[in-house]
Amino acid sequence: SKWLYRSLIENKPYDQFARELIAPPTKESRGFIDGIKWRGEVSAGQTVEIQFAQSVAQSFLGINLKCASCHDSFIDQWKLTDAYSLAAVYSNRKLDIHRCDKPTGEVATPAWLFPELGRIDAGLSPDARLKQLADLMTDHRNGRFARTIVNRLWAQLMGRGIVHPLDAMHTEPWNEDLLDYLANVLVESGYDLKSVLRLIASSDVYGAESAVLGSGADDDEDVFGRRRAHRMTAEQFMDAVWQLTGAGPSKIDAPVIRGK
Repeated sequence: SKWLYRSLIENKPYDQFARELIAPPTKESRGFIDGIKWRGEVSAGQTVEIQFAQSVAQSFLGINLKCASCHDSFIDQWKLTDAYSLAAVYSNRKLDIHRCDKPTGEVATPAWLFPELGRIDAGLSPDARLKQLADLMTDHRNGRFARTIVNRLWAQLMGRGIVHPLDAMHTEPWNEDLLDYLANVLVESGYDLKSVLRLIASSDVYGAESAVLGSGADDDEDVFGRRRAHRMTAEQFMDAVWQLTGAGPSKIDAPVIRGK
């Protein structure tokens, strides 16, 4: 969308970026929380409210709530009530909890995943609750917020995250000091994403010879040796072609048209 392109080009501070996605000040940045409205009947795990919980947790906290959106997770700490409580922050209606598509008879209470850092006032309107959530997400005490995005930036440039998989931030990093250092750089820079990218891209380790993984190589190795050669994303390839040819668009003119 235009909002996303403009935010990235102007290097909007990442904490402001997140707040505007979680609690949109205008409709321009609202597509993220409104998700996909499927036609016809959908399962309880595909509702817009559950999509909201999954998107917010995965994007900003490195938490995969897909399992916990159906039942208590078998692989981590998150419960069905955690997913539904986060979904209820967004919901403008009573949200009945479903386990494996069957109603439990319980109603979700708006809450976020780390109550020790603060709580959501269930009596507020959905918009007011979203603002509370945005404040809690970007609070300096929420160290996972900065660590999640710098881990993604490192993975984008190096081929693998400091924490792997990227959406399992509870997993032990191969170098906790490095993860903390990059997170602190981000916070101290005023949440300047480009400053972190510049720091990584100008480092000796990024400039050293890359490792090329052959077929059958162990992709689960938890010790970092050197940068891994990997394919460009479609977006990177397009940007590279535009830079080489000078054919990039002169203005942001590709709006997303959403169906009614």
